[in-house]
Amino acid sequence: MTFTPDLWDAAWLPRAPLATDDLSLGVRRENRPTARTRRYVEASPRALLSMLVVDVDHEDALLKSFWRPAVHPDPSWVSINPENGHGHVGWVLETPVCRTDSARIEPMKFAARVEAGLTHALDGDAGYAGLLTKNPLHEHWETFWGPETPYTLGQLAEGLGDLFPRSLPRKAAENSGLGRNVALFNRVRQWAYPAISRYWTDHATIWEETTLAYALNVNAEFAVPLDHNEVTHLARSVARWTRRNITPEQTARNRASWASIENQTRRSARAAQKRTFSRQQAREILR
Repeated sequence: MTFTPDLWDAAWLPRAPLATDDLSLGVRRENRPTARTRRYVEASPRALLSMLVVDVDHEDALLKSFWRPAVHPDPSWVSINPENGHGHVGWVLETPVCRTDSARIEPMKFAARVEAGLTHALDGDAGYAGLLTKNPLHEHWETFWGPETPYTLGQLAEGLGDLFPRSLPRKAAENSGLGRNVALFNRVRQWAYPAISRYWTDHATIWEETTLAYALNVNAEFAVPLDHNEVTHLARSVARWTRRNITPEQTARNRASWASIENQTRRSARAAQKRTFSRQQAREILR
């Protein structure tokens, strides 16, 4: 049995997806029935990762996708541009991964490593942002369906064999795809743990604005920055988690180690920052 359009539609989770017929004209959020008619749609909602997609800018994208002997798990679907053979190759996940839970970063790290392995296996575009995908339900693309059963991250990692990377790049700017989410999470939370001590007496919104401003500065380091709204969600999650879970007593016990982390993130920010976001700008975004 193969994957089907109905199965894909059920696994496609955005309630109001970003969509467009022409990328050069920009994108907008639309209701699901309207978005289904567009050539390009948002693959996963901002908070949940339900699909992994690789952009293959080669005329043999379909051949690479179902190559034998296989060097990666067969994709759930492949949407091909009939004019040049380029395509988007996707795998549906059995269990979506939360992108904004600052308490559970490990599943996102694992997903980022799987995505990196799949991109390498297909010689895909490492700079692909992963936000929009060729809509496999649209007649403009030639869509080929793979196995009907969604994958766990473990199954995808096992199927990659030696192509499954042991780790992600340490430097934030060297990450791409989901690796950017992980790098941004790590940088923001490592900064936030000690920094929260200076904001306990302030209103919660001041802490959220400050955290967002820091997150936007880190995001500016990436060659292909994350979507603005995605950064906002991530920063808000980290800000609320730290305010809820980091206590003055914990800060006193960990002040020495956190001071070292904070000094390191300050040096990194000064060295790599491309543009500066103020708390005032962050306040406007959060409204």
